[in-house]
Amino acid sequence: SAEDLVLKFVTLDNPDAHHNVRVQHPWAERINQQAHGLFRIQVFDGASIANQLNVYSRVQDDVAQIGWGLPDLATGKFKLTQVVELPYLTTSSEEASTAFWRLYKTGLLDSDFDQVVPLKLIVFPQSGEQFREKPATLDNLNGLKVVVGSKITSEVAAALGGAPLAFPINQYYEVLQRGTADVVQVGWTAFQPFKLAEVTKYHLDVPLGSAPGYVFMAKKKFESLPPEVQKILMANAGEKESRDFGKFWDDVNREWRESTAKLPGHTLLKLTQEQDKAWHARVETVVNAWAQSQPGGEKLLATYRQILADVRAGK
Repeated sequence: SAEDLVLKFVTLDNPDAHHNVRVQHPWAERINQQAHGLFRIQVFDGASIANQLNVYSRVQDDVAQIGWGLPDLATGKFKLTQVVELPYLTTSSEEASTAFWRLYKTGLLDSDFDQVVPLKLIVFPQSGEQFREKPATLDNLNGLKVVVGSKITSEVAAALGGAPLAFPINQYYEVLQRGTADVVQVGWTAFQPFKLAEVTKYHLDVPLGSAPGYVFMAKKKFESLPPEVQKILMANAGEKESRDFGKFWDDVNREWRESTAKLPGHTLLKLTQEQDKAWHARVETVVNAWAQSQPGGEKLLATYRQILADVRAGK
């Protein structure tokens, strides 16, 4: 019965975080309705059971059974998945999330996902530059300390002349507020849960890469569940769920770009065509270096690009 089989779902953020209110909680409620008492998902918001840094291990250890998180923070595990983080590949989370799921289904990411069963895979909207103060130039990031959240975003910031500083996303606010950094490389989706509009004033939209996210279970736990439970879970997983979750992030990205732009003292910046071409050329070195450094990296990148093109074409 549901009293006997409870799957704890850790969302990591506050109950009023946009993804919890509009996606995670309704998803769990829908599954519970379909389960008809066979089992139930119990949602735990916040960091009482897990946090961004340990959610992968907490799910593996069966402290929680379903987790939401960022693969990058499972240190050293999701090396090939980094392909979806590369800059200038796409500007749509819906498109990228759909392509990410299809890439996973090719089997090329099996070494990354050998211990987990993903229920949803998403790629966040592209990260831009969010400045504390008006930058002296948009030709580069020379002399600026840039908060980043992953190895690839660190390399992108360095390629543009910045000095990258790595921090988990829940520390971005404090780092910027203290003036430890001048700019954060992150998308608009982080503005609501982490209140970044309070510590940044100038904003530049440029597709400098992204980050993957996933709702996942430990493979050993999933395989131990009764077949009828697995069936219900997988009926609420997969490409469509990933696409819809990506569309949600696109919506949030647009909403917070528009609402932040209306705030007093905030300014949206824009690269000239020449500047954009120069930025693209500089960060392309990061893309090429990544592909050459990973076993099968060039094939993986080419496959992902082709899947993106197919999704973009409506295939």
